[in-house]
Amino acid sequence: MAAYRKQNGGKLSHQLRIVRFAWALIALYDPPKKIVLAIPRVTRRGVLMPNFEIKDDTVITVPIHTTNSAGVVEPAPAGDVFTVTSSSPSLGVAIGSDASGNPTLILTPLVQASPNITVTVSDKAGLAVATQIVDIVQDNTPTNVVLDLADATSAPQAVPTATGP
Repeated sequence: MAAYRKQNGGKLSHQLRIVRFAWALIALYDPPKKIVLAIPRVTRRGVLMPNFEIKDDTVITVPIHTTNSAGVVEPAPAGDVFTVTSSSPSLGVAIGSDASGNPTLILTPLVQASPNITVTVSDKAGLAVATQIVDIVQDNTPTNVVLDLADATSAPQAVPTATGP
């Protein structure tokens, strides 16, 4: 385009302006093409982990977005209804909404551990579905201090001189 401006004294022709305007309209109106889940990408030692891990004592709420062909987040089509399925009864799944009324995916573990559960989110508008593999893992985070009195050891010391309270 810079070369065209040099040839024509820095001015754009009427036809070129129309073409630029048409492309701008197309860029503005690129309707949603697929559903995406706002799940963080987890890497270990630089390798992307395919499964999303959920601790067995945690309920996860995931925002549902729709994107156009360029991957830009777009509002869902008017009146669109989302549905969700789980490949296992070990994971409860439901569609909810956040405080702003945007659709969310709610994941509720129903067992202590279960790997490779496929969650699929679809909609009435026929957008490309979102699929996520989920692993339910046990929460091994320490929550209290426990004394192991059965394995306690003793060592001799001198008799204290104080008589006590």
